[in-house]
Amino acid sequence: MTERQRRVRARAAKPSLSLEAFTAAALAVLEREGMAAVTLRRLAKELQTGPASLYAYVRTVQELHALVLDRVLADVDLHPGLDGDPRARLKAVCTSYLHVLLRHDGLAGLAAGVLPYGENAIALTDTVLGCLRATGASPLRAAWGYDVLMLHVTAVAAEMNRRRGQRDPVGRARTAYEDGADERFPHAGALHEELFAGTGAQRVSWALDAVLVGIAAAKEPEA
Repeated sequence: MTERQRRVRARAAKPSLSLEAFTAAALAVLEREGMAAVTLRRLAKELQTGPASLYAYVRTVQELHALVLDRVLADVDLHPGLDGDPRARLKAVCTSYLHVLLRHDGLAGLAAGVLPYGENAIALTDTVLGCLRATGASPLRAAWGYDVLMLHVTAVAAEMNRRRGQRDPVGRARTAYEDGADERFPHAGALHEELFAGTGAQRVSWALDAVLVGIAAAKEPEA
């Protein structure tokens, strides 16, 4: 084989560079190596090209992460079959968003610092806003309430993501609260069992109810 034939074959073996291929490669790296590995340099290596050729799609690693996050948000179930009950639908959508973030290691932490702006992110925003408006929230209350809900669910996902790799994430804390129950900490001591009561699903459901009640009851925001 001549040198020219080898170069032609090498070019032919490279994956076709497109937005779909670019995002698919980023997701593949995410699945194998975690979010920290999703960088422009790493993707350039994955796609057998130079970092400069990726600038047609993103210019910074923040834009790359926003693109990856938006792609993952396509998996959020926006139609859980609860259209007649906006609050129940809202809780179902938020729970689906939580589960999607937990499918990928490190994604919840990334979502806490990245504001996605693709079609899937806007679809999620539109659904949550629609549910909030259907519960009677004013436009501004719905908009700010959306922000509170997403921050809460993202923070819960980040906490759960960090804990799931631990053998007993609350064991030592539970023991410390039980052993430390004395006159110095009367409330923590008296409620140490309640602090750790309930399943994760129960606590998530209750917290969503608490956030939604708070959105409805809070003073009308001013902007």
